[in-house]
Amino acid sequence: MPDFPYINARARAMRSRLLVSGRMDELLAAPTFDAFVHALASTPYARDLQEALTRYRGLEAVDEALARNFLGTTTKILSFADGKARELISAVLLRWDLANVRAVLRGKHTGRAEEEIMASVLPAGTLGEVALRDLARQPDVGAVAGALEAIGHPLGPAVAQGLAAYQAHQDLLGLELSLDRFYAEHVLAAAHGAGHNEGVLRRIVQAEIDALNVKTAVKLARLEGGLDAPARRRFFIPGGAVVDEKLFLTLSARETLEQGWQVLRVRGFPVETVPEDLTEFERTLDLLLARQAARRYLGDPLGLDVVVGYLALKYNEVVNLRLIARSKVFGIPREVVRKEMVSA
Repeated sequence: MPDFPYINARARAMRSRLLVSGRMDELLAAPTFDAFVHALASTPYARDLQEALTRYRGLEAVDEALARNFLGTTTKILSFADGKARELISAVLLRWDLANVRAVLRGKHTGRAEEEIMASVLPAGTLGEVALRDLARQPDVGAVAGALEAIGHPLGPAVAQGLAAYQAHQDLLGLELSLDRFYAEHVLAAAHGAGHNEGVLRRIVQAEIDALNVKTAVKLARLEGGLDAPARRRFFIPGGAVVDEKLFLTLSARETLEQGWQVLRVRGFPVETVPEDLTEFERTLDLLLARQAARRYLGDPLGLDVVVGYLALKYNEVVNLRLIARSKVFGIPREVVRKEMVSA
C-alpha cells in the first residue's frame, strides 16, 4: 500500500494532540467568552490563537485561529504523501474545497462582503486562506469562475460549465448541481480500482452522494404542487451506492415517498423513518456521516483509513470549538451546545 505506513505513523502522532473529552468539557464549561479564549490558549491551538489575536478580536480571532490550525493540519498531512497516496488524500480533501467554493458562490450571489464570506469558509485542501480571500474579493460569480480556472483548481471547469446558465437565469441551484456532479465524478474517478484504499474512498463519496440525494428528494416531495419526473430528474446526482435514479424519483414524489423509504430501509440506509423536521433530518444525516468517517481511524492501519479518520476527528473538533465559542458570545445554554456537538 503506497506510503501509508509512514503517513499513518505521522497521523497517529498528530492524533495525540487532539483534545480529550475532559478538556472539551472544560472549554464548554467556561463561564464567559474571555474565559473560553484563556482556556483555549493553553491547548495546541495556542500559537494560532496568539497570531490571530494580533490581527483580529473576539469571535473573529477564534475563527481565524481554528481555520489556520485546520489548514496547517491538512497541509501537513498532504506533505507526507506523494504518488497515488497523495492523489487519494487530495481527493479526500476536495470535499472541503467544494464546501468553500459553494460558500463563496452563495456569497457572491447574495451580495455579501468579503469578510462575511470568509467567516463562512474553513480553509483546507488546496484552497488556503490566500486563495479563498482572492475568490471572496472577486466582483461576481463569473469572476470567481475565472479565478478558479486561472489557478487550475479541479472545480474550476465545473463552475465554468454552469456559468452560462447561471448568468442567463441567475440559477444558483443549477450551478451548485454542476459542482456536486463534478465532485462526485472526480472523486469516483480517483477511487477507480480494486484496491483497499480506492474502496475506502469510493465508499466515503458514495455515502455523501446518497445522503445528498435523499435530502434533495425529501425536499422535492414536500414541494407544494410537486414537480413532474423530468423536472425532478434534474436534481439527481449519479454515483451513490444506495440511491439510484429510479429510487430517487420514487422518493421525490409525495405520493410514493413512503414506498421509496421502504426500499431505503431494505438497502440499509441509516435513517429508518420518513422525517417530519427537515432541518433535524439533515443534521442527523450530517452527524452520521461525520461519525462514520471518524470511526475509520480504527480501520486498516496500513491504509487510507487512518488518514480519513484522523482528518474527520480533527474537523469535528474544530466544528465543536466554533460552536462553543459562539455559545459564549450569544449566550446559548450548554445543554443545547452539547446536543449540537459532533462526537465520535
